[in-house]
This record gives sequence, structure tokens and C-alpha cells, in this order.
Amino acid sequence: MIPQMSNNRKNQRTHTVRHRWLRVLAVWLVGTAPLFAQPAANDSPKAGESPKTEANGGAKTPPDPAANPTLVETVPPHHGWVQAEYLLWWVKTAPLPVPIVTTGDPRVGFDPNQVNTVNTAGAIGQPGTQVLLGDHNLSSRLFSGGRLGAGYWVDDEDVFGIEGTGFALEHETNHFAVASDKAGNPPLYFPIFSETVGTERAIPIADPLRSFSGNVVVNTSLRLWGAEANGIVTVIRNSGVELLLLAGFRYADLTESLQIYNTTTDLIFDNVTSLHDAFFTHNQFFGGQLGSRLAIQGDCFSLDLTGKVALGSTHQVVDVQGAITQLGPNPLTPPGAGTFPGGLFAQPSNIGQRSADPFTVLSSVELKLGYPLSARCRAFVGYELMYWDDVVRPGNQINHAINSSQNAVLGNSGTGKLVGPAQPAPLFQRSDFWAQGVNFGLEVRY
Repeated sequence: MIPQMSNNRKNQRTHTVRHRWLRVLAVWLVGTAPLFAQPAANDSPKAGESPKTEANGGAKTPPDPAANPTLVETVPPHHGWVQAEYLLWWVKTAPLPVPIVTTGDPRVGFDPNQVNTVNTAGAIGQPGTQVLLGDHNLSSRLFSGGRLGAGYWVDDEDVFGIEGTGFALEHETNHFAVASDKAGNPPLYFPIFSETVGTERAIPIADPLRSFSGNVVVNTSLRLWGAEANGIVTVIRNSGVELLLLAGFRYADLTESLQIYNTTTDLIFDNVTSLHDAFFTHNQFFGGQLGSRLAIQGDCFSLDLTGKVALGSTHQVVDVQGAITQLGPNPLTPPGAGTFPGGLFAQPSNIGQRSADPFTVLSSVELKLGYPLSARCRAFVGYELMYWDDVVRPGNQINHAINSSQNAVLGNSGTGKLVGPAQPAPLFQRSDFWAQGVNFGLEVRY
């Protein structure tokens, strides 16, 4: 099989060389035919005549590049390029499917003659309850960011090349805060499903009838960045149209957090209880990438369309932490004053770090419109969409079911010993993620 392929190539090369020499011979015959058809003209001036020039019918004078510098090529072929871009993107809003903070009617379930009653004011499904935070996605603002890229053709014909890019969006933080006055107005609650009583109830943050005042702060943060390196090959280059194929490696990194801070003061005993819940998630994508780029060059504008699909693994980490602190002259005994494991949505049953490495897909598409500022520099504006099919996000890890017996302060026994179901159970919920926006940049070729 191999000798046959070699003979075919040899025959094809011989055929090509033969036709090339035939074309050269034909051009030579056409060009020299007038020499054989008529005698050569004597262009030497006769006595008394001026030499013939282009103005009086003589032959054209060949241009002199030294006399006219514009005839000399001023821009040599480029083999490399660098790009700098400003990104103005937005991302998919952060999910928060469970209610976190409510307000309600403090008269619901209130009986001043009963002690240690199950509080239902502010609980889900009770009259007057309104969700202030949760049960919907959190809002997100526009992100600013930047991207740098560079590439180089490794051969003289600009067929094979390499390129690499890296981008980062600014670190975004969102802030939610609500507080009561010293009398406990407006009333505020943490709604939960109590595993100890088997019904919806609420933990008071502020309640004027139950003599609590307090506040709650919820902070979220997000950071996204990534990089990629590709080999490129030109498969079509003709009449202002160029088609490239890409293959390489891609990395993406998404880090988020959701943290709850609460301080509640008992107006009767002057005790202060502070709790802190923290949910952290981290996604790291590693994968191989394939793609293509179609470039169309017009008289004034250029248009690039790039599509890429990366297949690989996302290393996912969910880290849950929580603690509660009790201070004051008359702390609950037991446990007394101090800091103890578990806040509210973060309890010993779900506190800790867990990880997984599922197979995921990360794809992107980019449209770019360019305009040349000079022979070596062009400005461009574009739109890009990046889609990540499977990530962990902090709001999805919050469990609404709480067994407060394992919390030394919130539990009735004060010992922090779990009695009943281990709730909240750790969650490892996943959802998709996307980022999209406009890009403004410059490209310099060298």
C-alpha cells in the first residue's frame, strides 16, 4: 500500500511539472512571436531627431522605486498578534430557592402565659408572613473585566499557529441588610421547617411582643476567570474569507460565597446572641477544546465568528461553616456564655467540606466586528456567550429543614446533642451557569 501511494505522488508530481513547463513554453512563444513576425524596430534616433519618449510615442519608462518611495512595500507580512479587551458582562443570577428572612404578624401564635411555645409568627404559610430575602434568584449587576491574548504563526505560509488568552471579571459582592429599632419593629424572622416539631416555624430576629430586637446581614460574592491555549490551522484562505480550526486546553474558575450574620438582643434579660452561617462553593474546569473561526475581510470592516466546545471535568467543592455566640449577664444555662458549633442553616449535621469531579461541558460563541485603524492595528467590538452546564452555587446548598436539638443555644436541652433526624442534611445541588456580554478591544499585528 505504501509503495503505491509513493508512485501516485511521483506520477502526480511529474504531471504537475510537465504542465508547468508547457505553460512556461506557451508564454514564451506568445511573447516572442512578434519577433519572428516582423523585423525588430530601430528605436535609435536618426540624425537631427530627438530621442523618443513616452510623451512622443516612445516606450514607457520603467518606474524607479528609489524615486517614488510609495512603490516600496511599507508593511511586511505579519506573523504574530496581540489583543487587549475590556469586558462588560453579566452572569446568571445566583439561586436562592429557600426563604431566608421574613417579616410577619407578631400576634400569630403569641400567648404571654405560655413559655417555650413554638413560634409560628413569620413562618411560611402563616397570616401576614412576607419573604424579604430568598425564594427567588438574587439580583446581579454588570461586571467589568479584561482579557489579554496573543498568537503567532509558526510557518511562513501562515497555515499553522498557536494562540492563548486569559480573562478575569472583577470580584463582585452584594449586600442585603435589614434591622429593627430598639423596640423590635419591624418584626423579623428566620423561617425554617422544624424537624423537632414537624412543622413550619420561625426563629425571631426582632419581635416587639416577644421582646427581641436585632438585625440580619447577608453578603454574597462571585469571582470568575479563565484561560485557554490552542493550536490553530488554516483550512481555507481565499478572497477575503478565512476558516481556521482550533484545538487545545481550557480552564475556568468560578468561586462564590453566601454568608449570613445575625445579632439578636433579648430585651428582658439583656442577653445578646450572634450567629454566622457561611456557604462557599468553588468550581474548576479542566478540559480539552475544539472549535473553529470564520473570518471575513471586507473593504472597511472585518467580521469574525468563533465557536468552541470544551469537554472535561469540573472539580467542585462545597464548604459549609457555622457558629453561634451567646453573651450577656444572664446567658442561657446550659450552655452559658461562649461560642458553639452551628449557626442556623449551618449545623453540625451539614458543616464541613465536600467535593466531587463530574464530567461537564463548557462552550462559548463569539461575534466580533473590526475596523482597521492602520495597516497593523484594528479596533473591534464583539458579543460573547459562555455556557457551563454543571456547577455548584452556594444558595443551592441551603437546607430549609432544621433540627435545632444539635445546637447548644437554639436547642431546648442546651447540650447540643442531636435527637431525631440529622437535619439539615448536606446538599450537593448543581445548576447551569452562563456569562455573556460585550467586548471592546484593540489588536496589533507584528
